[in-house]
Amino acid sequence: MPRQGSRCFLVVRAQEWMCALPLEEVEETMRPLPVAPVSAAPSFVRGVCVMRGTPAPVVSLTTLLGGGLAQASDGRRFVSLRVPEGRVALEVDEVRGLRWLEEGSLEAVPPLLQATATGHLQHLGSLDGRLLAVLGASRLLPEELWGRLEKSSGQGGA
Repeated sequence: MPRQGSRCFLVVRAQEWMCALPLEEVEETMRPLPVAPVSAAPSFVRGVCVMRGTPAPVVSLTTLLGGGLAQASDGRRFVSLRVPEGRVALEVDEVRGLRWLEEGSLEAVPPLLQATATGHLQHLGSLDGRLLAVLGASRLLPEELWGRLEKSSGQGGA
């Protein structure tokens, strides 16, 4: 039974990173879908896939967290995240399951690590003795990039 002040997260792994995604932002997990590349996208955006009939940008969690230093690999799972603009497919190496975490046990991310992880971390804590990053999933893609991705997939309005 979860305690008051705790929150449910989906824990995923991207290379050595263990990450917690707020469950209320997660739609589903699935096998990877075919990805069409998009020109002029940031390095962490692998392209666009069609998810349940709707185009969705595919974001490599490994590249997002590691920046240019990370070696992207073909993720073994997609995690569909709800964002204000629709949905995003987050590419991860492994889905570890659901965990209830005490909000108070998660500390603010130190500035150096926040810069290293390209500013997408909200908290840093530990889970089973391993480093745990909590992502602010709703801030993965800027609105301008979202519009370019929709247009390149043929779904954007003229």
